[in-house]
Amino acid sequence: MENFNGLSMLPEDCTAKILAFTSPLDVCRISLVSKSLHSAAESDSIWEKFLPSDYQSIIAASPSPIPEFHSKKGLFVYLCHSPLLIDAGRKSFSLDKRTGKKCYFLGARDLQITWSDTPQYWKWTSLPESRFPEVAELIHVWWLDILGKIRAGMLSPRTSYTAYLVYKLEDEYGFIYRPSEVSVGISGVEVDTRLAFLVPEGRPQRRDRFEEAEIGESDDDYEVFTPPSDVDMEDASSVMQSDIQRPKLRDDGWFQIELGEFFTENEDDYIEMSMKEVKDSVSHKEGLIVEGIEIRPRIG
Repeated sequence: MENFNGLSMLPEDCTAKILAFTSPLDVCRISLVSKSLHSAAESDSIWEKFLPSDYQSIIAASPSPIPEFHSKKGLFVYLCHSPLLIDAGRKSFSLDKRTGKKCYFLGARDLQITWSDTPQYWKWTSLPESRFPEVAELIHVWWLDILGKIRAGMLSPRTSYTAYLVYKLEDEYGFIYRPSEVSVGISGVEVDTRLAFLVPEGRPQRRDRFEEAEIGESDDDYEVFTPPSDVDMEDASSVMQSDIQRPKLRDDGWFQIELGEFFTENEDDYIEMSMKEVKDSVSHKEGLIVEGIEIRPRIG
């Protein structure tokens, strides 16, 4: 255990200024291992530094009132564990508990989802397990294109972030054979795309609902997708065994798939985050429920 005797001999206000140059996680650790530094570690002057400079305007923009706190640390902890709905419920805001960096979650209503306003293809519904008033549920499409945008200036400056698509799969049909393309980059700048399967590895595919349901208003308008030929299956098997991303199950019961990483260098940049399958749109897709795109500081 490190020796904090030298630091504890300093005046409390001086100690607080030094601790403010560390991180929330460091301050919490120091307060636990050194009783003499506990008071300084609870100082409002420290935790005010860990809160973003515009936190008051962000809180004021939320339609939901927050509790009154007697300390800045109490407010910081609340914002880490209780995301605030903002922008008429289209986004949520929180803080990363380790660093104090800003986190944003763009709800499905804040995304550009091709044909999302066409009831024939998508429907908007509410789920009790979602933080947002509405999520987007895919009825059926062949062409899938989901795009999220955020201005870099809304996020913490000079910070590495990772973006994730957060979703559920009520039916995997159309997602198991071909991976989707995912990418993150600055708007107007060409970016590299990666491949990702939305279906968790080892999860069986359910087809009964698709096979029994009538598609759309007229069966003549659509061609029912059949599983790929033997050649296609061999290609799919080869692709599945390559280095392609798979989703992870979150603590809240949703899945997340990493879209990519970016660095907030220029506050005027717009960051675009996308997931699409448009090149070989021959497979019917259904059952995807999109909660949104979450943006969190990269760990490590």
